[in-house]
Amino acid sequence: MLTIHVGTFLCLLGCASALAVNRSTIEPDHNWKFQFPVKASTSYVESTTEIPMDLNQFTISFWVDDVTDNYIAYFSTPGREIQLYYDRIYTYVNRYSSVWVKRLHLFVNGVEKYCDNCLSPGSRKHIVVTWSGTADANGVGSIWVNGRKVFSFSGLSAGSVIEKGLRLKLGQRHDSSSTYSFRGEIMYFNVYPTYVTTSDHVAKLSKKATSDSEAVLSWGSFIGGANGDVVIYPEMEIFTQSYIAVTCRSSNMTLTLDRSAFPHLIPSRASLKDPSCKVVADDNFINVTTNWASCGTVVTYNESMAYYTNYIVPDILNPPDHTSDSEETVHAVINRGSIALDESRLFVTCKYDFVPHNSIAAYAVSSSTYSVKGKGARDFSFGLKLYHDSSYETAYREAEYPLHADSKERVFAQAQLSSSGEDRISIRVEKCVMTPDSDPDYSTHHNLLADGCAADDTVQYHDAPNSLAQRFSFEVFRFNERPTAVVFMHCYIDVCPSDDEDSKCKSGWTSCATESESESEGDAK
Repeated sequence: MLTIHVGTFLCLLGCASALAVNRSTIEPDHNWKFQFPVKASTSYVESTTEIPMDLNQFTISFWVDDVTDNYIAYFSTPGREIQLYYDRIYTYVNRYSSVWVKRLHLFVNGVEKYCDNCLSPGSRKHIVVTWSGTADANGVGSIWVNGRKVFSFSGLSAGSVIEKGLRLKLGQRHDSSSTYSFRGEIMYFNVYPTYVTTSDHVAKLSKKATSDSEAVLSWGSFIGGANGDVVIYPEMEIFTQSYIAVTCRSSNMTLTLDRSAFPHLIPSRASLKDPSCKVVADDNFINVTTNWASCGTVVTYNESMAYYTNYIVPDILNPPDHTSDSEETVHAVINRGSIALDESRLFVTCKYDFVPHNSIAAYAVSSSTYSVKGKGARDFSFGLKLYHDSSYETAYREAEYPLHADSKERVFAQAQLSSSGEDRISIRVEKCVMTPDSDPDYSTHHNLLADGCAADDTVQYHDAPNSLAQRFSFEVFRFNERPTAVVFMHCYIDVCPSDDEDSKCKSGWTSCATESESESEGDAK
């Protein structure tokens, strides 16, 4: 799940007046959410502006994170011209039995339609309510939850209009019943003068965070309308999904910002950590790309992940006074990347999984059979290859696996981590296990390498081309238990910082004893 850490935020309790916020150049507008901490008839949010026109059709789009409750009011107008609420009721199935149902009630101009078990409270969800009262539409409409149509109807207030001048109230029914008062969070409530019918349109509405210019009653209309115990907080999770995109490639990353969501950012004065790495902007978007080894990009890694982090400085004339590594901590995940926001920087991080294990069908002895299957590849991929001889000039082609080899013939292997120009990482082959089956945990096995050292008397190490590769060779053998089986090689690697002189990768196989004792647990010859 996506979570965003915001360095500073504003919290207003029981406010009904407009907000006065000193915003930084990186901070977006209208990325707020209303939190209703308790059920109370005095707690609600009312639009500060009125519906400006008569509506013979409408679409309402909003996000909600409601608590599990039997009675929930989402929004209303004084005369139930528009109203949506939920309750759990006991209803008769027939004259002999009855059941509890979860009922969602929709009112348009005082007329009701409802659906049973089409919505469940207790989670974050995107809701769309759409209706058309035009003469030829016959009062049709639908309700969508998280992109799925859960209810369709017709004959609801056909031929009528929602009259202009109404204000919507969030979190209460028309009668302000405390029983139905909302508890949870409401975000990005927008009313449109259109009727929607497709899932694509609904999906676009789910990304219409903040204040939408196409709405006749937009989210910005509610910001100053909080009453009672309602609290207002910055909202970043949905916002980043809507307006920020991170693209992580094999050798670089690109951050794209929707300019409409960052009205205070001045493109001509924005850069990455390195001021020479400027952003590129058009009328709609701001883009910036950095290679892994440039623009001040920092790399951190552990045995399974690599993290590449940079940040946008929104105003190079006022650079951030932050230098500690602790302030460049990853706080949130978008796709394969991360976003973190503080008052003067927008962090972006791409993370990549190391593939710590790889298997190949190494070789076959007489009478072996094998069928080849395809494999996928990742940006950071650990691969095993076999070569013709100790020069390592020519690798066997994929179609040539498994090799057909005789006992005691020497096989030359190379293990390599592929990472497009990365020179800040080194590897060590920690273990290689040979099995007569594709399962690396097969009961019959023979340890070729263990704890980074040779576990087979025939293993010889060879010089590698760089810190991301390791080369070794060994003599072919067969398993007595399955003498005609294809022999599979399964190797595992350690990943280390290349500048760490004390790492196990730096010492590598040179730290191993001259003579290795075999730790074979299978009967090999």
